[in-house]
Formats: sequence, structure tokens, C-alpha cells
Amino acid sequence: MKIKFLKKYAAAVMAVSVLSMGLVSNAAESSAAVRTDNPNTSVQKVHDDSQPGMPAPTEIVIVSYDQYLSALLDVYYRNDSRAFVALGLGTAEEATAFYNEILDTELLSMELESFLGMECPEEIENDFRALMMQLLGGARYAVTGCEQQPDGSYEVTIIYEKMIVFNPLMELYMAIVTDLSQTWFADYASMPSEEDMMVQLLAALCSSLRVCLDNVTYAEPAITTVSIELQDGTYLPNMSDIANLESLLFDTNIVFE
Repeated sequence: MKIKFLKKYAAAVMAVSVLSMGLVSNAAESSAAVRTDNPNTSVQKVHDDSQPGMPAPTEIVIVSYDQYLSALLDVYYRNDSRAFVALGLGTAEEATAFYNEILDTELLSMELESFLGMECPEEIENDFRALMMQLLGGARYAVTGCEQQPDGSYEVTIIYEKMIVFNPLMELYMAIVTDLSQTWFADYASMPSEEDMMVQLLAALCSSLRVCLDNVTYAEPAITTVSIELQDGTYLPNMSDIANLESLLFDTNIVFE
């Protein structure tokens, strides 16, 4: 029984890691394609059914790359379609559909059922969705400019503040799980079933994340860039830069330490 529990315990801890790593991996999969008819300003999203993507506009939209990237980030993180709509990139409904698709992908990346070996209760799943929205919505960034490079690519400058959430989450969650395990093994006669243990672990993860998000802190402002490069006839954000941006916005590095 204890060996089985320790395996489940390890899986529960892994859930925190999956939550943070999922942010980085999914950021690298969320890109936007740009028409090259006028490489200085012409933007059109090309939809790829294999990954979340913005709905394609009905015609070429004239907009600078920094405005374009800012509009995409606002939808991705904040579920804010105002710039997206104002720039003529699509409707509010299309932006909402994109956001929900991204959110579903983020939640799917956690693979809680696979890691924990049980079906995630609907109530907890809904809590995770709400918390993921709060997590993404707390990202602090501002796109401040765009400059064409000698090689023809464009460098978009972003000022950001790293959200400190996963480090305190791991510490709080581990403390709660330790207390839970001590309670469970203190009295074998009243020990809950493995499924009940998993429900309690999932609930603890939700409550820990909620506490950390409600008391989140940020690092000092810093600057990074995202390159938009010509790839197969279209301008695309550099995927390494997109993944790096996500790792800068959140303290996901705690997973690798």
C-alpha cells in the first residue's frame, strides 16, 4: 500500500511540473503566419489544424508586426480581443474561440488522468480551468517596438515582469501533501482509498495554486525580444523566442532545478 502511494505521490508532484512545462511547450506550438506581399506591414494568419491557430482574416490586413504580436499575446494570455478586433485580424468570437482552444490545449498538456491513474473529477477539472485562466491572465508584458534587421527579419521588443508562482506553489503543495500523508498513515484503519487520496491530492494542488495566484509576486522589469522571420514564404515568430518568452513570464525554471 505504501509503495503504491509513493508512486501516486510522485505522480502528484509531477503534476506541478507538467503544469509549468506545459506552458512552455504549448507556447512553442502557438504561432502565427504572415503574408509576404508587403513584408513590412501585411499580416494574414494561416490556420493549421494540427495546433491552435488564429482564424484567418478574409483579406490582407495592414498592421505592423509589433501591433500584430501584441494583439496575439493579448488574446493568448488575457482573453482580450480588443486589439485583435481593432486591427481587423478577426472578430471577437474568433478570438474567443482561439483563446478557448489554447486553454484546452494547456489543460490537456497537464495529463492529470494519465499521471494520477484516475479520471479527474469534473469539479476539480473546472477549478483547474479557472486557475489556468487566472495564471495566464496574470502575465505582465508590454510590446514596445519593432525593428527590421539586416537579414530581413523583424525584432519585436517586449518589456516583462516574471511571475513568481511555481516556486511557492511547489513549496506549499509539498508541505500540504506531506501533512496529508502523515495523517493517512497515522491510522491504517481509517486510511482512505487510493482514489480518495488522489482526489485529495488534486484538490490540494488546486488550493495551493489558488493561494499562490492570489498572493503572486513579480520580479523587476526586464527586456526581451521575439524575432519574426521569413519561413517558407511566410513571416513567423521564431519558435525558440516564443518558448523563451513564456519561460521569462513565469518561473517555470523551478522544474529543471
